[in-house]
Amino acid sequence: MTLKPLYGSMNSALAKTIAMNNPSYSKIVEPFGNAGSYALYPQKKPAKQHIVNIQDEEMLAIMQFAQSYSNSDFSTLKNENWNSDEETFNQVQTISDLEGEKLVYKHLYNKWYGMSMAGSDDVSWNMLTLNQNSKNKLFAFPLMKALLKPVEFQNVDPMSLIPSDGFMILIPDTENLDSTKSKLTSLSGQFFFAGKVSDGSQVIQDAQTMDNLNVHGQEVASIMMNSYSMITNYDSRLSKIDPANYSMKGGGM
Repeated sequence: MTLKPLYGSMNSALAKTIAMNNPSYSKIVEPFGNAGSYALYPQKKPAKQHIVNIQDEEMLAIMQFAQSYSNSDFSTLKNENWNSDEETFNQVQTISDLEGEKLVYKHLYNKWYGMSMAGSDDVSWNMLTLNQNSKNKLFAFPLMKALLKPVEFQNVDPMSLIPSDGFMILIPDTENLDSTKSKLTSLSGQFFFAGKVSDGSQVIQDAQTMDNLNVHGQEVASIMMNSYSMITNYDSRLSKIDPANYSMKGGGM
């Protein structure tokens, strides 16, 4: 069984696509690290310097814990109550720690055994998980610690890191999608951009308006199939699309 980090590197198929189509680099910069970091993809090429920007304070604290926890911290985490039941769930909700082992315990417990409505921060116990125990997933933490050892975390406006003197992995959230895409034609440093699109027509439009860049269209499977416009300013294995003769390709390769 392949051991994967608890917080996988973005979407695994998307991360694999980037790893198979990287340029040469010594430095990686991820301005948008909130949704999962490429630093946690085991098959990536090692970099002398790797910067991950995380704006979400809770996720930043969790990643910093994974980067530098002590043996005592990890033992305490493993010895928490990982059984799913309503009483334990209610006890977990009383935890108010903003960093460290207790924050990680609460976050993971709610992630594994809780549920919430879309757009809401309120979490309720998922009774369908009754008596489940996911403690064995914690064995991914040693891998995370190893992968994150050389990473420098930042907590700044992601747009302030564009451009960078390193290889930029640009996978912006919806809020920053258009502003990031508008900067691509002026960037001199190497970058891999991936932005979700509703259909292939948006990819064709990107290819027409940014004909000096390499535009690729991919359908990437995660929980559901998502379409991406992928844009680079360097040659890779990915084929540059022809707007006049284009159909979306799947598989993320």
